Amino acid sequence: MSSFLKETIEGESFELLIDTGIFPKDIILKAAYNHLDKWYFFFKHDTDGNIVLEFTRKDGVDIQPKIVIGEFSDELLDVYLRDKLEKDNKVIREAIVTKAINGPLDMQNFVSLDTDSAQKNEIDFDKDIDEILKEIENDPDLKIDEEEIEKILKEIEEESQSEVQKPKVTVDPKAISGVKDMFKNKEK
Repeated sequence: MSSFLKETIEGESFELLIDTGIFPKDIILKAAYNHLDKWYFFFKHDTDGNIVLEFTRKDGVDIQPKIVIGEFSDELLDVYLRDKLEKDNKVIREAIVTKAINGPLDMQNFVSLDTDSAQKNEIDFDKDIDEILKEIENDPDLKIDEEEIEKILKEIEEESQSEVQKPKVTVDPKAISGVKDMFKNKEK
């Protein structure tokens, strides 16, 4: 069985021949970056275009080359799989971030608000209550005492609360499958 990492160990340094058909250059560089605290790295291409990576131990680091080869192999695989998952889930992550930025009311595929069914209240709420009281008190045709005014105001308040209907909110649980289909179609 041949190893995809060909190793050459000489003293404080060793080399690995890494097949770029399996691991692209950016993956190799990211994996090397994660080990900068222990090793100096030098890169070159061999005749087949693969990367020869030379590791030189930093002062104070006491790790056997075989262990480093195993750790670096694990790191290559970890970086490769993380990169692949990041690329595979790019559309979904972007959609989630877009939804989070646009806010909770921008969920066309999940929630619908029915604001047309709410009845309009005929009371002018822009008027200050003091203005309304002055109009009532100054009306010569009205012969109402203080108790009657309070009674009318309570009735107005009760009517305004009973007449106002809250917007109707409906949630469509099947909408999520439509969104999933939309993501699948974007990936193709």
